[in-house]
Amino acid sequence: MRRAIVVSIALAFVGVARANPEADRPNAIYAEALGKGGAWGVGYDYQLTHRFALGAVVSFAPLDGQRLYTFAPYFAAYVLGGGHHHWFADAGPLLEYLQTPSPVPEWKGMSSYGIGGQLSTGYEYRDHFLFRIYGEVIDGHNGVKPWAGISIGWTF
Repeated sequence: MRRAIVVSIALAFVGVARANPEADRPNAIYAEALGKGGAWGVGYDYQLTHRFALGAVVSFAPLDGQRLYTFAPYFAAYVLGGGHHHWFADAGPLLEYLQTPSPVPEWKGMSSYGIGGQLSTGYEYRDHFLFRIYGEVIDGHNGVKPWAGISIGWTF
């Protein structure tokens, strides 16, 4: 009996962890304007099943002599839709690193880290071409802020 339970749990886990059998292109790479990476970002995601995906967005922005690096991993759920059209929701942390290099030799410069959270929802078209448009809220040390983004990319 115990062996049957262990085998059932293992098979259920394997069923969730494998790629979506209905989609032969579970990987996606994309560029985004606004969105999780700030003004722009580059992202990757992997569709675990037809209802769930994992991904991340990275970006770099020079800001008036400073350098801002962001990393935003997320877990996505496809709540409505089928085929190539989906309504999705995703959430995850937002990690930032701000570096200010020294303009003078007497000062070493400074850097700071920040962590927040993001929750977004929107529309996705996913076939060979990937298109997303979404709204999100970002929570950080400056409070909760609304934001939006658009992503364009390819699946493979």
